[in-house]
Amino acid sequence: MVCKVCENVVERPDIPHVIRACSGCGQELHIYEPGDHGRGLRIRVGDRPVIPAGWLTIAFDPRRSRATLTRTGLQMLAATLYLENLHRSEDGYLEAAAALERSTDDIVNKFPPLQGLDINNAEDVEKILTIMQNHSSSTEFWALWAGMFLGIARKAIAQSNALRAAWATACAERFRAMMVFKQALEEVVWMGHSAKRIVDMLGVWDGHRENSDEQFWQQTFTENSYVLSQVFAVPMVFIQDRAYVGGMALDRTDARFVDYLFSTESSREAILIEIKTHRR
Repeated sequence: MVCKVCENVVERPDIPHVIRACSGCGQELHIYEPGDHGRGLRIRVGDRPVIPAGWLTIAFDPRRSRATLTRTGLQMLAATLYLENLHRSEDGYLEAAAALERSTDDIVNKFPPLQGLDINNAEDVEKILTIMQNHSSSTEFWALWAGMFLGIARKAIAQSNALRAAWATACAERFRAMMVFKQALEEVVWMGHSAKRIVDMLGVWDGHRENSDEQFWQQTFTENSYVLSQVFAVPMVFIQDRAYVGGMALDRTDARFVDYLFSTESSREAILIEIKTHRR
């Protein structure tokens, strides 16, 4: 028999919601009901609030996070990243180091340029090292070296070579720190630098409002082409300033140049930019 109270209820188990018993049939329903003014989640007496597994993501990059972090929250997240699996005594070190080594090996083996190779196969190691020389800016590069030095430390411990074990462990931790930076921090740091460059350019504008020298602005935007790309709603790639776009006759006269040549990052369509000062 259909319950007239809940037959038209649309359940939302995919987002934060409450489990609420239907007043008509008693069936438990996954209900999302906005709070006052459409904000938040309304929780009534008897409701059981639920946050679905995997829904809440916390990251340094605000574009990838569903949480707003306080300064204390940022510190806690950093501590989690850098101190993960850190044991309070040496008893669990070997197990933790082995788990980290397996983790770095897994990252390396999944790297597309290394398809068909295995970092744990001695015959593949030299080829892997050669390939990775061309990927020194990748997370996998730092994972590779973190795992390599963890392996050196593991063997040194087995040989009771304390000095070599200490040295290799220190190296592994430095490389792991770079791996964490690439995974969680690089984009955020770059966003900060990008914002600073825009602020700096606004300072240039404030100091040169009356400057009608087009060559000054040409050089300024050439040195800060990133700023021009912010005019468009899609990612842009700077190609060249003073780019030739045709029109040259046989005697090399009437050549046409554009101040800047960009292309869209996705479709590679050309974008031609010509600047004119506001004083002309």
